[in-house]
Amino acid sequence: MRISIPTNHNFYEEFPLTDNQLKEKFGVRSEKDIKNNLFSATYEFTTESKSLEQLQIFGFKNNRNKLEEDKQLILKLYSKEYPNERKYIVQTGLFAGVLYHKGCQFNITTPYGEVFLKRMLNFVNDIYIDNQESKVAKSTETNEFQNIIAYLFIQSLEKAAVMGLPKVYQTQMQRSHKVRGKIDVNAYIKHDFPFQGKLTTSFREQIYIQEIIDVLYLTCKKLEQSFGKEIHRKIHGIFQLLKQNYSGIYAQHTTIEKAKKHSILQNPMFGAFKNVLMYAEIILKDQNLIVQNQNDSLATNGYLFDISQLFEVYLEKLLSRHFTDWFVTGQEELNVYSDLFYGRKMFPDLVMKHKETNKVIVFDAKFKKMRSIKKDVDRSDFYQIHSYIQYYQPNVLFGGLLYPFSESINTVKAHSKSLFGNENNPHSFIVDGIFIKIDMTMPNIMQSEKEFLLRIEELISMATIFND
Repeated sequence: MRISIPTNHNFYEEFPLTDNQLKEKFGVRSEKDIKNNLFSATYEFTTESKSLEQLQIFGFKNNRNKLEEDKQLILKLYSKEYPNERKYIVQTGLFAGVLYHKGCQFNITTPYGEVFLKRMLNFVNDIYIDNQESKVAKSTETNEFQNIIAYLFIQSLEKAAVMGLPKVYQTQMQRSHKVRGKIDVNAYIKHDFPFQGKLTTSFREQIYIQEIIDVLYLTCKKLEQSFGKEIHRKIHGIFQLLKQNYSGIYAQHTTIEKAKKHSILQNPMFGAFKNVLMYAEIILKDQNLIVQNQNDSLATNGYLFDISQLFEVYLEKLLSRHFTDWFVTGQEELNVYSDLFYGRKMFPDLVMKHKETNKVIVFDAKFKKMRSIKKDVDRSDFYQIHSYIQYYQPNVLFGGLLYPFSESINTVKAHSKSLFGNENNPHSFIVDGIFIKIDMTMPNIMQSEKEFLLRIEELISMATIFND
């Protein structure tokens, strides 16, 4: 059984499933079996759930904003009595991917389409493979989860290889006219006596670890088949080195295991290759990020990606590239009441600081449904961003919440000229973002970005004039 649902789905129980819809959504099994398996009790999976040990969660940035007391929703299943019948609720958080639970495969998708997903991923890694769509015959097997894992592999390999590919010292033997290292006396007596002009010597030399080289090279080649050669642009030098040292033998399961468990990965210099090889294994095993085992008794497992982090990084890079006079940072650490028992840390998603003045703009990025209606602005998000704005007083120009909007943005209804609507507090508060529809093309998305940036420009100009 499979069901596809978007991230941030059904947060307000807007789309409960009826008995008939259960059968349609879940396919071949009877309604009774589905209800008994999936909705016989409330199942809530969060980032703190101990039952998710076999679930791999991938992020796009440092997780320091995920404090221990924070609990993030992944998936929740439960039933609820309505006046005339019992209905069934499926809720999701901000993680996209595949989760397998009680014989059902949940494909949690990004709600704004593959084109916008690629656009965000492009900003994360500065790789623009979307331009290759008309030139490269992409595999029909490619899905959005493969797109994500491909970018994560490229990003992690680029960073891990800054200090070079993993090498180990190994003793080598050489028989030549030149002496390199130390002479092998036993070999000299056996082969070179009487002396004929050549000596056998042994020496220590650093060599690449063949299993790791083979796994990484074959992963790059597999990505090339799906995305074209442009996918290697960020790691061109690394790819050429891998190609030169490839053994020519296709990596088997044992090869991947040897690469993952090699002792060199315990060296802090090469520890980052653990994640690289983890992504490589998923790609090489051709799992398409779909859990294959249909045994209902297995623990809940699968692959998930923190799409909210991806949206934050996308906006951070979009703003930093456009506003060159500002420093744009993500997850700036704020220590509040540090000397008191209730002290804690806060992490605004995006902070813009002018390079010449002390002026500040602060945003929180929310990859949640936004239709320009009141209930789409979560209460905790609303209070949190106001706390950040107050923290940066008196240097703050304005702040707000940034979303992917499913409706055209009306600034008259979304921008307040004063904080809390209080004319005595002249700092603007805005709800804004990128207007996105699922069928939008890349040029349309780029136009939405431009319109968003122009609105921020105008707000900066107005706030600067007022403060001057």
